[in-house]
Amino acid sequence: MITSFPLYKYMKNTSTKNISGWLCIIAFMVGLLLLTQDSRTVQAASLHVDLVTLNSEIDSASLRLLTRAIDTAQQDGAQALVIEVNSPGGDLDSMYAMEQKELASNVPIIAYVAPAGGHAASAASVVTLAAHVAAMAPTTRIGAASPVDSSGGDIGSTLKSKIENDLVAALTSMQNRYHRNVPLAVKMVTEAQAYDDSVAIQNKLVDLGAPTLSALLQAVDGRTITLNSGHQVTLRTASAQVQEINATLIDSAYTFLLDPNIVFLLFVIAMIGIYLEISHPGVILPGVLGSISLLLFLFAAGSLAPNWAGLALMVLAFALLVLDVQLPAHGVLTIGGVIALILGALLFFNSGGPYDGPKVNPIVVYTAAGVVGLIGFTLVTFLIRAQRRRATTGKESMIGAKVIALTPLLPEGRVSYYGENWASVLDAPTISADAGSALIITGVNGLRLHVRPVRTQLMTDTHPPSSLKEG
Repeated sequence: MITSFPLYKYMKNTSTKNISGWLCIIAFMVGLLLLTQDSRTVQAASLHVDLVTLNSEIDSASLRLLTRAIDTAQQDGAQALVIEVNSPGGDLDSMYAMEQKELASNVPIIAYVAPAGGHAASAASVVTLAAHVAAMAPTTRIGAASPVDSSGGDIGSTLKSKIENDLVAALTSMQNRYHRNVPLAVKMVTEAQAYDDSVAIQNKLVDLGAPTLSALLQAVDGRTITLNSGHQVTLRTASAQVQEINATLIDSAYTFLLDPNIVFLLFVIAMIGIYLEISHPGVILPGVLGSISLLLFLFAAGSLAPNWAGLALMVLAFALLVLDVQLPAHGVLTIGGVIALILGALLFFNSGGPYDGPKVNPIVVYTAAGVVGLIGFTLVTFLIRAQRRRATTGKESMIGAKVIALTPLLPEGRVSYYGENWASVLDAPTISADAGSALIITGVNGLRLHVRPVRTQLMTDTHPPSSLKEG
């Protein structure tokens, strides 16, 4: 069995030797943070606008990016925050959260559908119209904001009516607030209408068109914006520098973790890692990886819209796998665990609501469940073989071995066990055995063997399997 002590000792020695190195690294990182903060302060002192690009689905990750961009623009003294939109839409909850962030912003927000050929579809059209200024580049499109399910299909009529009425009310309020066209915005929801830039600009669905970002900043220069607080701000953007706010490594990792297939695989890795640690205590590495994967799974699952009953089935699958190595179920519980894992995953990710974003790929579920089942059956098979294997050391290994009577057993005498002279006694005291008779060991009591006669002749083994040297 692998012991954790050498690993612990190694880690302890390594950390002791390199403690000064770690302190240098930490000091270097702190210095970088301070330099970054100083750089931002210098930039904030100049006339500038912040720019964030929204070119992905409307989801928790893009909400995180937009929230950080608004907070940054409010803190660094930007004249405005420009949101460059080119998105197919996304989930309803994230869209409403973005809308609220924009409406409550203390810095003017300019939504710019770009580049040429881009679009602000579905939820992204609402995000665009929630900005204080909405603009479009040539050959771009906006609209088709009717609610559908995550696969693009229709949802129930009652639920659809509720969502549509809520969206209509939100768009009506925003368009009236910014003095833009209400009927066209409403038709994006009720009739799934979409408009190109020329129609949207001519009918005042959006405020203006601009071929480039610099042209947009020139066009809005001097425009007065009324913020949610009632405070009015006059834009000075003609000569402003553009300061981009890009997605960080954490933002990218967060986006990666929001993929339901990745979330499911994290759960599978967690289950396999912890399962291997339970079945083989002391290995450590599988348990560590499993624990980390479990925490990442819980973090990511909280950002989705899952059906939590499915999680109960997935946890049941893990419990059945663990029980199968503890109980003599011979693989039956593993089969139940695989079935529970498949049903739980499909239920957990694919039935969280009518507008719940992308779903897990069933092929990923079936493949991962097959791998889990294969690992489970392999471990169970090894355990069954180990239980059935004859002991090779200790007194247990002597049971069933053949010996030869050195003296008559009446019922006590002496026998030869692999060349060693042992005291022995017959199990049945009413019988006897002649010298040279073949006998079988039925038990070991201290230095005395319990034997019974057999009809077979001399043993074929030449080396004793036992480490005992008693005699």
